[in-house]
Amino acid sequence: MGSVLKILSKQIIFSATFIFIVLKSLALAQVPPPLLDIPNPKWTSWSIGDVVIRGLAAEGNILWIGTSNGLIRFDRKKEEPTVFNVKKSGLLSNVIVSITPDKKGNVWIGTYGGGLARFDGRTWEVFTPYGYGQKSYGANWTAYGPKEGLGDLWVYDLLFEPDGSMWVATWKGASHSKKEGFLTYTMDDGLVDKWVYTLEREDSGVLWFGTEGGINRFDGTTWQSWTHQDGLGASITQVLERPKKEAPYTEDEDHHLQSGRENQETNPNYVVSSAIGPKGYKWFGTWGSGLSRFDGKTFLNFTTKDGLAGNIINAIEVDASGMMWIGTNKGVSRFDGQHFTNFTKQEGLLGDYVFAIAIDPDGHKWFGTFGGVSRYTGD
Repeated sequence: MGSVLKILSKQIIFSATFIFIVLKSLALAQVPPPLLDIPNPKWTSWSIGDVVIRGLAAEGNILWIGTSNGLIRFDRKKEEPTVFNVKKSGLLSNVIVSITPDKKGNVWIGTYGGGLARFDGRTWEVFTPYGYGQKSYGANWTAYGPKEGLGDLWVYDLLFEPDGSMWVATWKGASHSKKEGFLTYTMDDGLVDKWVYTLEREDSGVLWFGTEGGINRFDGTTWQSWTHQDGLGASITQVLERPKKEAPYTEDEDHHLQSGRENQETNPNYVVSSAIGPKGYKWFGTWGSGLSRFDGKTFLNFTTKDGLAGNIINAIEVDASGMMWIGTNKGVSRFDGQHFTNFTKQEGLLGDYVFAIAIDPDGHKWFGTFGGVSRYTGD
């Protein structure tokens, strides 16, 4: 069935063999017992090792897989992997948080503590608060002037404007690229919180930011913000249980817990994922307070009480038919606007804690979990 690359995460060593695993999933109606061992043909899983898959991006036949210990370029047709890490590439960090291909064939990689990296298939360039160039900091390194660098070394999301400029979500604001470096917007400019995790753009050009303290709308001139007081996220009393913190990697406590911030409990203002869905609704995934739909005026919140698989919403993607795919701490939810259909390890997922989602050109859905990725070829 092919081969899968096994990553030895504790030593930051990647083996040369990609061990391919077909997960033998259990159908919903599995009676009598002899049917328990029949695999579900709609699900296939690749085990990568003791890592978290937080970043996924599908580009043609290539699936980019961002792990907590390096980057994998996986040819999904040939099932051939290529691995990149700090020893074998221009990356400054092995912890990959986001992956965004552009229209020029570049892939942009947001990292945990290593800034933003650009890979054109041959060469690497890194962008930091201090400068940009090759990580060797040699003759090709260019230092930024005061307040012209990337907002932070912690990069969580990225999107491109039609003019080719980009917005970068960091832990110290939203950075917008310009001719010379970046212009970073912070709470002084109108952000409800400087810890930015997710970005969305309407066709009109209006931008939406998901932060640790709520959401923002920015039309290029005016900032607006909404928090739980305005209806964002279900109240703690509506949530069935408070989630336990399941960190995908060891966090830099000194950095993350500035001002005494703790996010180990349910937090309706803590927005970690987003999408723009059918009818132009804005969808926001919260840390433990479920999924929020915003029509521009009011919020409608969904939790496990409404059928969601879990209340931590790590990823949201919308397919070509308008169906929403939601990665939670207890599996994947498919939402048609009225009803949730849930998928867990019982149906075929490699793991129930889903961190990332990608949809490839064939319409197949890919899910990043702890230990590897799963592909779903059903509707």
